[in-house]
Amino acid sequence: MVYFVGAGTGAADLITVRGMRLLERADVIIYAGSLVNPELLSYGRPGCEIYDSSRLTLEEVMELMRRAEKEGKMTVRLHTGDPSIYGAVKEQMDLLDEAGIGYESCPGVTACFGAAAAMNLEFTLPGISQSLIITRLEGRTRVPDGERLESLASHGASMAVYLSAGMMDEVGRRLMAGGYGADTPAALVYKATWPEEQIHVCTVGTLGNVAREQGIRKTAVVLVGDVIRGKGYDRSRLYAPDFSTEFRKGRSGGDGAEHLGKVSVISFTEKGRKLSEVIRERMDAMEVSLYTKYRSCKDRGNGEFVETSVGQWTKAQMEQGNAMVFIGACGIAVRAAAPYLTDKLRDSPVVVMDEGGRYVIPVLSGHMGGANELACRLAGTMGAVPVITTATDINGKFAADLFAKRNGLFIVNRERIAAVSSKALDGKAVVCSVETGHLRQGCRAPEGVELADYPPGGPVDVVVTSESGDFGGAVLLRPREYVIGLGCRKGKGAGEIGPFILERIGKLGILPEQIWGLASISQKSREPGIVEWCRKERVAFVTYDAKELRDVKGEFHGSAFVEETVGVDNVCERAALKACGPGGRLVCGKQGKAGMTIAVARRQWMVDFEGGQDGA
Repeated sequence: MVYFVGAGTGAADLITVRGMRLLERADVIIYAGSLVNPELLSYGRPGCEIYDSSRLTLEEVMELMRRAEKEGKMTVRLHTGDPSIYGAVKEQMDLLDEAGIGYESCPGVTACFGAAAAMNLEFTLPGISQSLIITRLEGRTRVPDGERLESLASHGASMAVYLSAGMMDEVGRRLMAGGYGADTPAALVYKATWPEEQIHVCTVGTLGNVAREQGIRKTAVVLVGDVIRGKGYDRSRLYAPDFSTEFRKGRSGGDGAEHLGKVSVISFTEKGRKLSEVIRERMDAMEVSLYTKYRSCKDRGNGEFVETSVGQWTKAQMEQGNAMVFIGACGIAVRAAAPYLTDKLRDSPVVVMDEGGRYVIPVLSGHMGGANELACRLAGTMGAVPVITTATDINGKFAADLFAKRNGLFIVNRERIAAVSSKALDGKAVVCSVETGHLRQGCRAPEGVELADYPPGGPVDVVVTSESGDFGGAVLLRPREYVIGLGCRKGKGAGEIGPFILERIGKLGILPEQIWGLASISQKSREPGIVEWCRKERVAFVTYDAKELRDVKGEFHGSAFVEETVGVDNVCERAALKACGPGGRLVCGKQGKAGMTIAVARRQWMVDFEGGQDGA
């Protein structure tokens, strides 16, 4: 019996357990000596016959296998990485079939995954790339015309290029010819996971120079793609609070305080209308409503046809705080939205997609409204190209407003944002000061950002604090650190709920901008008045079932009537604390008015620079 075993990426302990046990049982080991770590041979038992195939022809390898089989011995054919990738195993298997010799395969870890592990890299970052192309440059082995590097590069996906280390100039030239920019991130990884491992992060345009400078001509894999930068990606929908799986029920609300809420898609042709249906189907984790001005839909009676002008429809969507996707020309969206623009930090996000489904363009409220995020998410699920035009995004520079959004902060002096962005775009360091104890442990400042002490002893560009004070000309970011717990009778409208909340927080000296979110019991997850108010104010809305609320520890103002009605003695206080997470505390207990109850809790807030997590 012959076993084709993947040796893994290099380190002796990265072989699979099954592969190791096969080596321990083998009578004969035939290994690829030019590529396999010789330490793996130590798993072989005493007396095992060991042959280096780098010195043998295919016919000589097959003769060793035939002889072992004739003598009743078990053979392990030890290949580098995973045998199924550039392992030349099929030709061996065909000859074994002809000889009537049985065989099995044992997978291994291929080189690009070892390189990714060494770099703590994810190939499939949402919003950037959802595909990995494994390929090689043609050498002595021909590559089919449809798989030439230029053709594969046109996809813009993450890529791993094997067996091409000695041709880096050509690799870079072909990648750029196919569509990767010269400044696209790349990494040349030599002997990933071996003791002599080297990782050289560069760009597609500098691959050849780096290979020459480091003397790398073999045993290296090239990784290519924007995922190497590791910035500007969407959070995984799988773990989003509003995403349901067979193991977890999604909760109402979005990813953070500035969630996208309802998405309204409007089309103008039959082709656009069909595309909108695909969008709704694929973005099923979000609430997507379809509208159209295509006249043939007017008689269908399904509520999609828009009787008013596009401008009036846009005004209504903005008043409700909905995100909008226009399937058509950018000009339609611009003319429709322009008369109703009020504040770039509060305007509804507007995105345009061509009816061919090829490009997605955020045209309004890219950062704070989430249009850039929506565009990347939509492009990722539809296989389109997101066209991001925000200067800080396309240049990979720090953006104070995006940092604020991702960390649940509000901007006190928005007029100073432009100066900080200009400084970043000029290549100057942006100096940030974060209130002591509120920078997430282990967080490091990204390129272009310098951290200063708090309180700052000199001029800084950005200050993150909940404390009052004079910070000069700095952009002042304050945390959204309060959570509203709310209970109410069915049918309470936003016109009653909003004033009630504002009245109560006003008495506590809390600004509306300081509210992170609103929390309630799951029976209220679709209460129209609450949903409408949260969308309009761009406040997260999260709900919990009765058991989750009962499990919250503390002393609460219980009600037997409430417990009999919804299964827990108190909704507002428990929900507020539950949404705060560890360390949250009540700052205002249960208060009631006209069939509504409210409680206010303060959460522990933290910030980081690595994508941002709006929570404690």
